[in-house]
Amino acid sequence: MPATPGKKNELENVLRARSKRRGQLDTSVLFDQLRLSFRNSQKPVEVDFRQLVDWIRLGDQETHLLHPYPAKLLPHIAHFFVHASTLAGKKSVVLDPFCGSGTVALEASLAGCSPFVADANPMALLITQVKTTSYDPEQLREVARNICGRAKRLRIAPVIAIVNDHMWYSEERKRRLEIILRAVREVAAGSVEQFFLVCFSVLARRLSNADPNVSVPVRLNDKEALPDAVRARIKDRLAWLEKVDPVEEFARICAWNVQRVEEANLTNPRRKQAQIAGHDARRLIDPFAKANAPLGSGTIPLIVTSPPYGSAQKYIRATSLSLNWLGMAEPRELKHLEAQSIGREHVPMRANDFDTGKLPRRFETLLKRIEKANPTRAKITRVYFFEMAQTLKELARVASVDGRIVLVVGNNAVTGEVVRNDSYFSEILQNSGLELELSLLDDIKSRGLMTKRNRTASVISRESVLVFRKISSK
Repeated sequence: MPATPGKKNELENVLRARSKRRGQLDTSVLFDQLRLSFRNSQKPVEVDFRQLVDWIRLGDQETHLLHPYPAKLLPHIAHFFVHASTLAGKKSVVLDPFCGSGTVALEASLAGCSPFVADANPMALLITQVKTTSYDPEQLREVARNICGRAKRLRIAPVIAIVNDHMWYSEERKRRLEIILRAVREVAAGSVEQFFLVCFSVLARRLSNADPNVSVPVRLNDKEALPDAVRARIKDRLAWLEKVDPVEEFARICAWNVQRVEEANLTNPRRKQAQIAGHDARRLIDPFAKANAPLGSGTIPLIVTSPPYGSAQKYIRATSLSLNWLGMAEPRELKHLEAQSIGREHVPMRANDFDTGKLPRRFETLLKRIEKANPTRAKITRVYFFEMAQTLKELARVASVDGRIVLVVGNNAVTGEVVRNDSYFSEILQNSGLELELSLLDDIKSRGLMTKRNRTASVISRESVLVFRKISSK
């Protein structure tokens, strides 16, 4: 829970000391040591980013946990690269074209850089912008009180269309959520409204019948076949949903998130809000230009991103309730939105969408082996390779000469065949005027990432962190 007034000063002193140390450490020396080790061995260097960047604590920190999101990037990785002064200066632009919940953007912002972001999921862009905004905490507290006061007085609100709403909410619970959302819309404005919409999104998922331990909404169901401990957990959760006061729960969520903003303000009170560079990593746009002008060629000194894997996490489905509640996508529009995502688990049915051309020979051979076992998975993998090639060429275009592209990559298996995404990405970028400067290997310790995407895929337990330097502008 947020700190009580008696402990507030003590908490602020601890956070201030940690934030000061956090912001002053330059990781350039560590980067140079790893680069030298790779140059000498020409083999991936084994690292543990949690130990390498041990001044970043695990768990709740700054605004990283403002809103849940599947398969989050380890903040230690983002912090390591944006705090290397040889890679990113204090006023440097850092681009993440697959921003997700904004881990790279937040670390870049806290480091004094200007974050540029893109993502196919509008919920991801909203969360990222809110995370990187240096709000006035007292203003947020006052607005929160006003929202809750108005929500207690209101009796009706516009009906919000939610996909399969009967599965996720009782009629009364949904009505009370609609009233809170109306209060947010009527009381807050501008970036402050965005903050409270993110808080509401947390509430809407928390008060749904979805299992809180699964990223994609899965309805809680008490079945006799389940173990007693699991059934007890489900019963407790369902009982809590029946008695919880939505307004009081919203107030608690807001209080937690205001405290997170306060902590981020201690690290960098003048951090810059993330600027949106489009919704498609294959076609990046200039956030400050009119008419969706392309992002300038050779203008970005540092790109840090974790591209989706083949058979990626279902980001649109995971945020489907929030997308509906906040009016970002009607229920009928969710499939279309998912179709815009790279790494999706299905392919369009139109034949023209598969005109991907030839891939490098060894990957064509790989796809033929996959096709023998499962033609659909082969087609999905081919489209993924093609769309990632488009993305990587776009990143190579916007990267400045001597700039870096840092990719956090996982290899997976499809129908038992190992898909070397790291090797494929390297070949595309090296053919686009970049050299592999550093290759690292780190174990994935988060259960949220170590999940099978589908029954023909594999568990991804290790990640490659690849650093490419642009040596020419092809």
